[in-house]
Amino acid sequence: MTETLFGGIVAAAVLFFSVRKLGLSNFWAGILSGILPFIAYLFYCSKHWAGGDVLTIHFAVYLANAGLLIVFGGMQRKKERMHWAPRLIIAFFVGLVVLNAIFLSISTRGLPDALARVFLPNPAEKEVHTGFPGVIPHDRNKLYEPHVEQLEQQKNLGWTVQVDGLDMLKKKLSSTVSVKLLDKQKQPVTGATVTIELWRMANSADDTTVPFTETAAGVYQAKLRLVDEGLWITDLQIAHGQDHYSNKQSISVASE
Repeated sequence: MTETLFGGIVAAAVLFFSVRKLGLSNFWAGILSGILPFIAYLFYCSKHWAGGDVLTIHFAVYLANAGLLIVFGGMQRKKERMHWAPRLIIAFFVGLVVLNAIFLSISTRGLPDALARVFLPNPAEKEVHTGFPGVIPHDRNKLYEPHVEQLEQQKNLGWTVQVDGLDMLKKKLSSTVSVKLLDKQKQPVTGATVTIELWRMANSADDTTVPFTETAAGVYQAKLRLVDEGLWITDLQIAHGQDHYSNKQSISVASE
């Protein structure tokens, strides 16, 4: 979101001053600088929908940016200076937009490692996730008893499930994830149905489900390619006859 937001602002400024040099009036240059970036973002949204709230934010910021360009462009032509009070108000709202963009970036991708080492306690000793973990439903207590029953059932199965490769995932890079499945007697469990669901907390449109293929006795593999970095939740599902196994965990996907 920060890329499209600030990228649109920069593109609008370039467009504004370019069409003014071509002789277009200050007012219509401002109108074009507000409309065209928003139309471009609408086209982007048709491929990567992020929600109505994000669309509204882009519309408001692009519109405000166009208004500022019209005001400053008119003053530049008349060679007038703005009073300090309007300048202060404009600086406040610009700072507000920048601050909100920083918060959005942290919630999507988490705190940068350099800042995490400074502000978080002992980040090197354990894995720390600083991204937004998602909303919690009001009826979450109703799910507790089935969850405990599932854990007890999995404990009685005595399966050993070893997952390799989830901690190596990177944005837009295809990686192999393998699952090694052994029963209570430490024998390979063959013929199981293994799938993994991946949920991106920042944008549910990126959620995906990937099936695994058995490549050897008790060994299942799949190719995973995630579209963006940041915090993801994985749900590994294994079914073998009447037996079921499920394990959820959060992972941090690195940039390319």
